Amino acid sequence: MAVLEKIRVKFGILITILVAVALLSFIIDPTTLNNARQMFSSDNKVGEMNGKAISYRDFYKEYDECSHLMEMLGQRSNDEAAQSNIREMAWQNFFDEYVFIPAATDAGIAVGDEEMADLTHGENISPALTQNNMFRDDNGIFQRSLVLDFIQNIENDESGAAAAYWGFLEDNIYKAQLYTKYNSIIAASQVSNKLETAKAIEGNNTTADVDYVYVMADAEGVEVSDSEIRALYNARKAGLKQPASRDIEYVVFEVEPSAQDIDDTRSQFDELYEEFRTADNIRNFIALHSDTKWDTYYYKEDQFKSRPEVLDLIKGKAGAVSEVEVADDHFSATRIVETAQVSDSAYVWYAVVPLSDEAKADDLLNTVLRTGRTTEDFNELGWMTQEQAERIGAADFAKVLKAGPKAVKVKQAVSQAWFVVFATERTRPMTKYQIATLTKNIFPSEETYRDYLIKATEFADRSQGKHEKFAEVASEEHLTVVPVEGVLESTRRIGDSDNAREVVRWVFDKKTRKGSVSDVIIVDNKYYFVTAVTAVHKEGFTPMEEVAPLYRAEVASKKAVKALVGEVRGKIEGCTDMEAVASALGTTVSHQDGIAFGSPYQMSDPKLVGAVAVAEAGEISGPVEGTGGVFVFQVTERKNGSFYSAKDADNFAAQKGHFATNMLRRILTDGADVKDYRARFF
Repeated sequence: MAVLEKIRVKFGILITILVAVALLSFIIDPTTLNNARQMFSSDNKVGEMNGKAISYRDFYKEYDECSHLMEMLGQRSNDEAAQSNIREMAWQNFFDEYVFIPAATDAGIAVGDEEMADLTHGENISPALTQNNMFRDDNGIFQRSLVLDFIQNIENDESGAAAAYWGFLEDNIYKAQLYTKYNSIIAASQVSNKLETAKAIEGNNTTADVDYVYVMADAEGVEVSDSEIRALYNARKAGLKQPASRDIEYVVFEVEPSAQDIDDTRSQFDELYEEFRTADNIRNFIALHSDTKWDTYYYKEDQFKSRPEVLDLIKGKAGAVSEVEVADDHFSATRIVETAQVSDSAYVWYAVVPLSDEAKADDLLNTVLRTGRTTEDFNELGWMTQEQAERIGAADFAKVLKAGPKAVKVKQAVSQAWFVVFATERTRPMTKYQIATLTKNIFPSEETYRDYLIKATEFADRSQGKHEKFAEVASEEHLTVVPVEGVLESTRRIGDSDNAREVVRWVFDKKTRKGSVSDVIIVDNKYYFVTAVTAVHKEGFTPMEEVAPLYRAEVASKKAVKALVGEVRGKIEGCTDMEAVASALGTTVSHQDGIAFGSPYQMSDPKLVGAVAVAEAGEISGPVEGTGGVFVFQVTERKNGSFYSAKDADNFAAQKGHFATNMLRRILTDGADVKDYRARFF
């Protein structure tokens, strides 16, 4: 058990109890049951990588193993954020197995046994261990001896938790080393040879100050053939790959409390307020009547700086009650429950006794109170604060922080156990305050929900499942229509809703077509969506017809620029200065300093920059084809500096290497033709 307790960061059986509660919630979660049904679906592919299908069954098995590991370490897995993180962890494991490790192997990269030994308990310990609190001493310093002790004691842990955790660490260390080597090779490949470095130094240190005029080309009426558009499309097709997506429009009816709902809630609150002022068992009263939980915390006075109503109360005595506080979504009032002397922290030990053996718990309590010493029944928890006690789900343990007896007996019905908590040391106590807050949230009534549902249903019915009618009715009723482009199957947030999966599922349903309009889709029991699909983009390459208008404009512009070059050349013939050029073209002279051919951060038209780099100073140059127009320019001065050095060139190469490593996952994903269908299940 010593090793297992070490894994659980010295919290021993406490974490086991919390995990049991989390597991119970996890087991009965309806989402989990729905996912279990998905396991047996005929269309149960969660994804594909390198031609290998990942079935729901296999993914769920990996997810379950990751979840079990996290719970073993005391991390909850029954909330959506935690489950999402675990799903990402499971997906990453498949990606590493099917995509990254084969790619690293093909590149000749490996991590040998001796290297792993060095990374786990040799001279070059992996950060996965050095940054792990389990292998640090009381001063927070990493100790190799703690790693060795852990490894040697794995076989003594009959639960298998230590072996599972060490396997998890080794797997992560191995993969991290592979990634480090792969990234290092990519980064190291981004170097500049002597010629490139010399050119970079010259190009950045040579700058030009330029006078220029720019004439915009008019592409109106320029003819562009379909074959020209197709030629441009084919040339760029590789960059037009797209995921499956949809463009939508929606109207959302957000349910908000009515004026009557607010009045009714205020009436209920006023009745409770009078009882709140005088209730003897304030804890039970809060449990029965308040929308905020009973607060076990004892606050310092300075923690109420943002709450002047409480500062006014603490000048009085226990039992003082604030006036009713009115907010947009609730009514509340605060009462001072107790003023006490409480320490910030205490060094805590605890013993666990079955609920059926209260006599033993009493005996242990009396023993430590009488002797001031622990017995072999106690486990060491260490220094504990109120925050830590609440974080581990044992807020009542903080009772030992109050001045008075240093030991308390705490009943935990969920764990079916008594805890005897004993503080051997406490910091200096100070005056703190416990408060109770009565809150009544303002919720829409059933009648309000019904009224909103009727409005949404009427709108959906009048839309008749057709986008044209949807737009017509929305305009008649002055309803706000919200457009969203590029909705992916993995999209979760739409508008103010972070959980709009049902909307997305309808949008991507096989029966949904362009122009379809949904029935009312209820999200979070608060948002009533009516959604129309305005465009369907299939996975693959963007169809030519979608980009044709842009390409037509681009080709027309280029043709217009080419035609303009000849026109400009004729108009400026014989001009000897830039003012004469500007006059001939009906425009004005502009100026720009410090144009450098070697700089990757140019703000000027790249074609102008290239022409400036080879132009003779003092001569009128051009016309030069630019983007959308034509330039005529004159280099007024060329300067040679020495601010850009070989070190700068090396740093730029390193930046390119960093960019290349950041692109690694995308490149591997594309190369392995990774398909992610998780959004269909979660």
